Amino acid sequence: MKFTPAQLKRFTDKPDDTLRALLIFGADEGLVRERATAVARAIVDDPKDPFRVTELEAAGLTADPARLADEAAAISMIGGRRLVRISRAGDRMSGLFKEFLANPPGDGFILVTADDLGRTSSLRKAFEEAPNSAVIECGYDSAETVDGLIDHVLAPHGLTVSEEARMHLRASLGGDRMISRQELEKLALYMQGEGTSISLEDARACVGDSSAEAFDAVGNAAARGDLKGLIAALAKAEETGESSVGLIRLTTRRLQRLHLVASMAERGTPLDAAFKALKPPAFQREGNEMRQLLNRWTVRKLADALALLLEAEMMCKTTGMPADAITARAMMRLAVAARRN
Repeated sequence: MKFTPAQLKRFTDKPDDTLRALLIFGADEGLVRERATAVARAIVDDPKDPFRVTELEAAGLTADPARLADEAAAISMIGGRRLVRISRAGDRMSGLFKEFLANPPGDGFILVTADDLGRTSSLRKAFEEAPNSAVIECGYDSAETVDGLIDHVLAPHGLTVSEEARMHLRASLGGDRMISRQELEKLALYMQGEGTSISLEDARACVGDSSAEAFDAVGNAAARGDLKGLIAALAKAEETGESSVGLIRLTTRRLQRLHLVASMAERGTPLDAAFKALKPPAFQREGNEMRQLLNRWTVRKLADALALLLEAEMMCKTTGMPADAITARAMMRLAVAARRN
């Protein structure tokens, strides 16, 4: 079955013993982690309890498929339902899970996380079709879900948000649920002793556009054709442990916005009107950057760049090659393309 966020909330409030497994997947890695943590805490009091929780990598389980049934059937030494967590799952494991869900031993709960899975994914289908399992997809937050997160985090602190501040937060958040929540909690801490109404100045002072910062550091250097700046930005990203796939996705989202504006302009839409079509809207800094980049990138070149980034993300997930090297190569190719007339 497919879980909605409301159904997942009901499950975490009161777990159903008839549900034996849950697959959480999607493009928003932060939201995947957040929901997986909530489910784990609903099954066991302490998700780090070594007597009730077993954590497995998909690669290890593929090498020893019998371990899934063994762990599900194992009995905790201190009592209580056991939790088996499996990360980095993929379609190559769909047969294993389909067989397990047909006749699961014991009463252990199987919590599986994965990257984004398409509608034709065999792993996704295995969990959707079994009567004793469910799936929930974690896509990037929309303006509506970002609004809900803003209120969910800030309201318990007695804080309200002005419309201008809310617009800034919508534009700044949403790429990763975990980062968005951390930024809002930082804002709540910042507001202690400063009143209960968050102004635009408060929001700007505390919550930066994490997507824009990452894009400035790597993606914008690539899009400008700044090879020297790109090399330095990639080195810093590697040093600070920045996610390679995250950098690709952040750059992809920005180029998608640029592609929308360029496509509308090519069809005769005035540039100001094309910028107004962006959701969320582009603030001054992003708008200025995009106007400069439109001098370097045509609609065709942007389409090729987006295809290149998609290929790089797929390679990061499937080839086993170093993700940092794949990302660096893709960004260098973007920079070279940007330098061509």
